Amino acid sequence: MRVFLAGIIQGARTDDGIHNQGYRKEIRDAVSAAYPEAQFVDPHEENLGRLEWSRDLQREMFLRYVTEAGRCDALVAWLPEPSMGTSVEMYEAYRMGVPVFTISPMEGTWAVFSLATRTFPDLEAFSAFVRSSEFAELMLSPR
Repeated sequence: MRVFLAGIIQGARTDDGIHNQGYRKEIRDAVSAAYPEAQFVDPHEENLGRLEWSRDLQREMFLRYVTEAGRCDALVAWLPEPSMGTSVEMYEAYRMGVPVFTISPMEGTWAVFSLATRTFPDLEAFSAFVRSSEFAELMLSPR
């Protein structure tokens, strides 16, 4: 199982800073506890120096990961607030029939309710879902 870890990195920030990325480990740990063989695609972790890259390299990276979001078996999106990049990754996964699991208080946002297979209010609810038979069935069903 290949899981794409999507989520806010810069969000609406206008400086070169990023949001706390601790949620990535928490999501990885939740999935790995139920599925030790799971592999993860993590644009943040795989490209730590990207803020110093040229715009051309940043664009190439962004578009490569958008495509990769549609090739994974599942996409987990962490959205405590809007993220344009995460929305595009969610759209590509949805378009390719990849289940999209969103952890967000923004369940009423059009992009979230239109693209998410399931939305969870917090990591605990998502973790319980990963341990459920419903998650296993979604992972086994053909796309």
